[in-house]
Amino acid sequence: MLHTIVAALFIIPALAVDLLVDISNGKIEGYLRTSPNEVNFRAFQGIPYAKPPTGALRFQAPVPAENWHGILDAKKDGNRCFSVAKDTDDESEDCLFINVYTPILTQTNTTLLPVMVYLFGGGFRDGASNYNVYGPDYLIEQDVIMVSLNYRVGPFGFLSTADEVIPGNNGLKDQLLALKWVQQNIRVFGGDPNKVILFGQSAGAASVGLHILSKQSAGLFRGGICESGSGISNWAYLPDPIPYGYELASLIDKNVNITTSSELLEYLQSIPAKAIDVASSQTTIVTKPRPFIEVEHEGAFLTKNFYDSLKNGDINRVPLLIGANSEEYISLAADMASLKTTAAAYDQDLKTLVLTNMNIVNDSKLLEVGKIIKGFYLSSNESFEDNLGLAIAYNSESHFFNPSVRHAELQSQYTDVYLYQFSYAGVMGKNYNITLPGAEKDTHGEELFYYFKRKLSGYDNSNLTQFSENDVTTHKRMVKLWTNFAKYLNPTPQADSLLENLIWPEVNPSNIQYVNIDTDLTIENNIKHGRYVMWRDLFEKEAISPVVF
Repeated sequence: MLHTIVAALFIIPALAVDLLVDISNGKIEGYLRTSPNEVNFRAFQGIPYAKPPTGALRFQAPVPAENWHGILDAKKDGNRCFSVAKDTDDESEDCLFINVYTPILTQTNTTLLPVMVYLFGGGFRDGASNYNVYGPDYLIEQDVIMVSLNYRVGPFGFLSTADEVIPGNNGLKDQLLALKWVQQNIRVFGGDPNKVILFGQSAGAASVGLHILSKQSAGLFRGGICESGSGISNWAYLPDPIPYGYELASLIDKNVNITTSSELLEYLQSIPAKAIDVASSQTTIVTKPRPFIEVEHEGAFLTKNFYDSLKNGDINRVPLLIGANSEEYISLAADMASLKTTAAAYDQDLKTLVLTNMNIVNDSKLLEVGKIIKGFYLSSNESFEDNLGLAIAYNSESHFFNPSVRHAELQSQYTDVYLYQFSYAGVMGKNYNITLPGAEKDTHGEELFYYFKRKLSGYDNSNLTQFSENDVTTHKRMVKLWTNFAKYLNPTPQADSLLENLIWPEVNPSNIQYVNIDTDLTIENNIKHGRYVMWRDLFEKEAISPVVF
């Protein structure tokens, strides 16, 4: 008994010291957490990596955080940034915080660990890196460090006057500063700054893809994982950001008279952040703030055509794991009346099937291309209204699947690329369990439930015994595949019985193979029943000066 007590006396101080870390800005104190599989790990949350972007810093690039005296308490999530579609008590402009989660370090384990930096999704309008949504527990169990961070979204992150007054893309510049913070500080947490990968889903995935395109991010990461998003996703690009800012100001004060970029900046910096937040949910302009091509200036994040840069290899040449879920828009079937209205609108005007990023303006050409697109899915005498599953497939493929595959195809000319489709439909993924002819099953974001620990309203995946054997196997596979990529830049570096001894093939433009993640793992090459190839060939033939796909 005495021996046990003495041992405990030595262990407890060691852990306490381990939770006190001296970073570039000062000392921080984290705390211990325990994963569902009873693995202890360290958590440091709510660390400021930038000054609060308030006052004269609103709508400007982020500035590194100031140093502090004493010990900063890093034991809870920081404020979330103002979101367009949500109003919460923790919304604030003072929101640029970073979180670090790391295994317990021991005297015998001195090897620096790979680092996975997560960028959340939310359409560049919403989102936060809160622990209950993006719990790192299952990833940490595989001896990696996970970092998550907040970045500005909506007008605070992406409003621009398309000049040097409000250059814009500030949400992406927040991410960039956070990556620099990781390079500067991750060693003291036991992380290897030379083994950092970026991963993200939806807008987070598009962000990863844009860091691959931006020379500003060179050398800050060595690999990327893009889940249901790409730097060339058509929904992740805004051709003209200027009208949005002026409409926003007019919604705040209908009598305001603003005619120049400088006047707009001065006005929007003079009013409470909450007024901007409220107005952002009322704007009518369809082209909400998103990434775009900036004017050339010092500190610009993106100044070149996204699609051309990728096609020409003018990128940060790092390995990539990229893919999408089998039916990203199956959620549309949750409201059948609305889905039927949408499908009928396609039938009534085939021009609406042509994506705006193809930049076709001639009506006769639009109709011609619309008829071709309809032919990818239906015969001439069939309708989308009578084939709702195919109406969903059109949406899923044109907005999510096609850009991901095209990105994989183009980048594979320059780096190792691994392509996937997530198809497993289980309770752990909160699957809709909707069956429609022509549509598959897995909706947007479903894969996240299989490797993050999540505790949401009515959902908690910390107790794996409540799920089926196939659910748990898929969970273990996703954790293994993603952390393998972080460690080895290859999701299957060697045969592994958990992964059915599969060796994942790299993408070859002449034979695009992908791994279908379902109850079993299979290697396939018939992408969306051949429709992807038809989409790609049509785009290359008919799109005018494309920026995105």
